[in-house]
Amino acid sequence: MLWRRIILAGFVVGTVAMTVSMRATAGEDSTPVTFNKHVLPILQKNCQSCHRPGEIAPMSFLTYKDTRPWAKAIKAAVVSRQMPPWFADPAYGHFANDRTLSDSTIKTLVAWVDGGALEGDAKDAPPPVAFVDGWSIKPDMIIEMPKDVPLPATGTIN
Repeated sequence: MLWRRIILAGFVVGTVAMTVSMRATAGEDSTPVTFNKHVLPILQKNCQSCHRPGEIAPMSFLTYKDTRPWAKAIKAAVVSRQMPPWFADPAYGHFANDRTLSDSTIKTLVAWVDGGALEGDAKDAPPPVAFVDGWSIKPDMIIEMPKDVPLPATGTIN
């Protein structure tokens, strides 16, 4: 019977320590992680280029109202490192458009979800990002063809 109490006590201590470390991830010891103050800057930097109207992702993460229904899915995707997608080999150096999330960033997102996915104060939100239309990556080189090549809307080109 004594060994059960020791294991149970260890479990409780471990759970409390993990909860405290998740809360502390946001920066302030007991301040809850909120969307406007902690999560929105992460989404702006790493997610909104795809997660906004008219882009490739199926849902928008521009506002709390749009993002909140996806909180648990966000947690699952970042913990498994499925999101944001990044397929470049880090052995070849640093890439300017790398959106890979750090461990501390993932902990912040997890703490937000586990803490009830709170919105927080609107005054804590950073200003919206102004996105450019078209390509967002500046090419190293542009090569133009000597003459125009007509491309049909459908069919196969040899």
